[in-house]
Amino acid sequence: MKKEGISNKIRKFYIKQNKLIDSMLSPHQFEVLDQDSQQLRLKIAIYGTVGANVVLFCLQLIAATTSGSLSIFSTMSDSFMDLLSSAVLLWTSRQAAKVNLLEYPNGKARVETAGIIVFSSLMSCLALFLIARTPSDLGPLAIGCIATALAIKLVLYCYCISLSRYSSARVLAQDHFNDLLINTLGLTTGIVGSKLAAWVDPVGSIVIALIILRSWLSTLLEHTRLIVGKSADPEFLQIVTYIALTHPSVELLDTCRAYYTGNSLFVEVDIILSPDTPLRKSHDIGESLQEKLERLKDVERAFVHVDYSKKSIETAKY
Repeated sequence: MKKEGISNKIRKFYIKQNKLIDSMLSPHQFEVLDQDSQQLRLKIAIYGTVGANVVLFCLQLIAATTSGSLSIFSTMSDSFMDLLSSAVLLWTSRQAAKVNLLEYPNGKARVETAGIIVFSSLMSCLALFLIARTPSDLGPLAIGCIATALAIKLVLYCYCISLSRYSSARVLAQDHFNDLLINTLGLTTGIVGSKLAAWVDPVGSIVIALIILRSWLSTLLEHTRLIVGKSADPEFLQIVTYIALTHPSVELLDTCRAYYTGNSLFVEVDIILSPDTPLRKSHDIGESLQEKLERLKDVERAFVHVDYSKKSIETAKY
């Protein structure tokens, strides 16, 4: 059994390596997108989510007040925070779109990540409040309101998944998925609590609050690591290394780094050319490599340093 487990790990390793080799040998998929079309779809997702969350909050407020269920109250509180989170994403997307090269020469793309961190913190606080608050009869009106909310959230989830290359859309998709799970659980525990066992309702409220807390704490930690400067995946670093080493006239690759600055990547490479390479040619080689790297998916900036000899670790600044 142990040998079989080891052989499975080896097999998976070689499958992964073969895929990496195929991606290196095949033409690299550089990012060529219709920015206006993609931004329009993203705006539809954000504005549509804001409008839908207003409607859903009203429906769940009616359900919570008419039923008196703690589980439904928890889902209503979650919908209220959805409104706040959507407003934060809307504001950050507008701020990121405003260009001010004097105050923000590198753009304001990272404000989106900061906004995600802010409302992830708010959602985590909401979950703690619901747990601390938890110390009904669900009628057709309350059940109908929650069912309508579930249908709307399912449509929004499918649409946001189609835009998952954008971090805002991924967060909205996660939020819609959480709402589907939470509203289904809230409806189930509310009905069971009102019809069969009263204790199921407050227990369901606690479970919902714990689900919200776990989900948004995970999002908070993930985006905090991105804005701090988490390194790119090893597979991406290997692709960058391959592109740099196979670039014309490059004799050696001294340094290769890629790290997140928010949702995008910065890439740094130090390449070694022949000592007698003319300055003009050295510049053209470095510039063409920079343009090639900046066309990779999720790369915001690439920095190429050209040298004629390998620098020592003592003199290098990291």
